[in-house]
Amino acid sequence: MSFLTNPSADEIIQVAGYLFWNPTNLAAEATWGTKIGFCEGGITFSPGHHVEYLHQEETGEALYKVIYCGSSPRLVAVLRNWNETLMACLFPGLVATTALKLPGSILPGTDLSSSTYSKPVLFVPQDTANHPCVLLQKACPHILDAAKLKFSHKDATTFPAVFDGLPKTTDDNGTAYKGLLSGAVLR
Repeated sequence: MSFLTNPSADEIIQVAGYLFWNPTNLAAEATWGTKIGFCEGGITFSPGHHVEYLHQEETGEALYKVIYCGSSPRLVAVLRNWNETLMACLFPGLVATTALKLPGSILPGTDLSSSTYSKPVLFVPQDTANHPCVLLQKACPHILDAAKLKFSHKDATTFPAVFDGLPKTTDDNGTAYKGLLSGAVLR
């Protein structure tokens, strides 16, 4: 078997871009929020669809039903630069500084899903006309994953930023959107 055609150049993409925190409007870069970092290698977006597989009770082997249990989207970006805003986003409760002093002002038991700490996150590709963006309507920093910072003489220090998408509304794109920036709607 052989393929009759190869994928077009538009179907094979390598997407670098920028990560923005708390956009207020998607019409122009000035309203995309605070630029928190450059993602040279792009991002990883997981829709996080969860399903449960039910097996036949008699044998325990035959699959007879698959139940959709919802989704929990996640955005992972490896950032090549860092600044006060990035540190404040990744480590809520810290004073706006480039130094990381733990535990900071955040207390155990703090609800990180509150609007104080969870804001929209927008990944904007360098080519906004042809490459997809990702928008999490309400993004909560995933501190444990984001806390693994590598320092090396050989490699540049990178900052893995991890955000979990939380539902903001009940409409179709009330949690996450992946597609062209021109089709994104901020809720």
